[in-house]
Amino acid sequence: MDDIRSIVNTITRVTLILTSVSLLVWAFLPAYRELCTGFVVGMLIGLINIRYLAVKTIQITDYAAGLGKRRFSLGFVTRLCISLIGIMIAVRFEQVSLAATLIGIFLIPVLLIPVSIIHTYRSNKL
Repeated sequence: MDDIRSIVNTITRVTLILTSVSLLVWAFLPAYRELCTGFVVGMLIGLINIRYLAVKTIQITDYAAGLGKRRFSLGFVTRLCISLIGIMIAVRFEQVSLAATLIGIFLIPVLLIPVSIIHTYRSNKL
């Protein structure tokens, strides 16, 4: 359980750093504002999806260990709908790039892989 929480906290920090960099680019390079806005929206939606997935994973492990009760959930459908909200924001507003939003949504789960590998390597080495 603590491994999942620490990995999610690390990916949250990485996302906030990337969001900060994107906001700095947005502030100092007006030509890239549309891309940066879409990237920030996508990254935040991706972070929400990762955190929701972590909560559901913890609930399932608690249930498997006999510590929790069974809960019905449409986990994938919920995460898909959250992603669709981000896409609808990008389609609705001209100031938000759809391509950058999609990249931001898919970047966070892709970043989860190297973060998990590094975290596992560091915890096994100690």
